[in-house]
Amino acid sequence: GNIRYDAQDATTLDVSGVDVVVALHACGALSDVALGHAVRESAGFVICPCCFRSNPQLRVALPASLTDDENPESLKATSSNDIELVTVDEWLNVESAAYESLKQLAELQGDIGMSSRAMHSICGLRARAVQRCWQNSRWRSEVQILTKIKSFPIGFS
Repeated sequence: GNIRYDAQDATTLDVSGVDVVVALHACGALSDVALGHAVRESAGFVICPCCFRSNPQLRVALPASLTDDENPESLKATSSNDIELVTVDEWLNVESAAYESLKQLAELQGDIGMSSRAMHSICGLRARAVQRCWQNSRWRSEVQILTKIKSFPIGFS
C-alpha cells in the first residue's frame, strides 16, 4: 500500500523509498532520528516533537558521505558502511552542555513563554541541521528543501 506503519528501533529502521516521514509525538531525540531518515531519503517530513529530554541514547543515521572531510562542519561517525550513526549534538552541531540547558528550558513548568522560546530554538537547530545536510547531499542541485517551523496552542498538547 501507500502507507507503512513501523513499530521498531527507529535508529535502524529501513525507510528506503519513502516519500514522506511523519513522526507524531516524537519524544526527544526521536525527532532527530526521524529527520535523519528524511534527509537520507530526500523525503518530505512532518515532525511533532515533545518531551525534549527523552531518548538521549538514540543516534541519527546519516549518509556516510555527509560525515567525511568534504563537509566543512564534519560530523563524527560511530560506525562504518554507507550509513553513519552520530549523536544528536553532532547532528545539530551544538555543544552538549548548551543543548542540555536548552532542553531543560523547553520542559520548564510554570513559564510558558520561556519554554516556548526554548522549544522554538531547538526546532530551529533541527531545521538548520536539515538544511546543512541537504546542502551537502547528492540532492542539492536536484531538489530544493524548504523548512518551516509551526507551533500550535498549548491546549492541543
